[in-house]
Amino acid sequence: MVARLAAGRLGAALLTVALLLGPATGRAGDEISVAETSVFMREHLSNVGADASLHYAFQRQETAQPDVADTVTVFIKTEADRGRVVNAEFLHGERALSLPEVEHASSNPVVLFFLEHDVRDMHQRLGGKENYFRKRIRLALANEATVEPVRFAYRGKEVAGTRVSVQPYRDDPNKHRFQGMEGKRYYFMLSDEVPGGFFEIGSVVEGDDARKVPGIREVLTLSPDNG
Repeated sequence: MVARLAAGRLGAALLTVALLLGPATGRAGDEISVAETSVFMREHLSNVGADASLHYAFQRQETAQPDVADTVTVFIKTEADRGRVVNAEFLHGERALSLPEVEHASSNPVVLFFLEHDVRDMHQRLGGKENYFRKRIRLALANEATVEPVRFAYRGKEVAGTRVSVQPYRDDPNKHRFQGMEGKRYYFMLSDEVPGGFFEIGSVVEGDDARKVPGIREVLTLSPDNG
């Protein structure tokens, strides 16, 4: 995806795009993996109108914490000089994430927004550098992802899609610092048959009472009101 980012937390946004959209390093030939292409580089917005909005339901469940239900809206407009311009209202209140506009967008940046939200949460829980988490996710998608065909129901219709799954911290050399979260799994469910390409994006931490690790599940699901 070719993207120029408007002002507003520009440095962090550019770094995020550089790590999550630029080719990952650390493998022969730096070839782009199927998982990377599916998640970051496919033209997800090709089935969305020139001026449209995409609506997602956000749910969070965590051991011993109240459930969270919120929404995410991605706004798309088309301008002569900036192409498709995308911005988002990502969650609300104290959970709201301030995000820059993305210009000349062809891929759906909702995945970047979800991962940025996740990275900041990981940083808050574990410390460490946010860029470290970003890079681990991207390298895992480049080298260790599972990609499989799936079928799921959307708006009462069964559609064909792809599920990309990855555990970026499982073999991390610093996993002893992850406080039981080293098994965290991310998944991305995509289909050309749903508006904006992404049906569901999620992350899962399996709880472990013996280690006092809370179970945590965050899911972003495309609303049936789209399309």
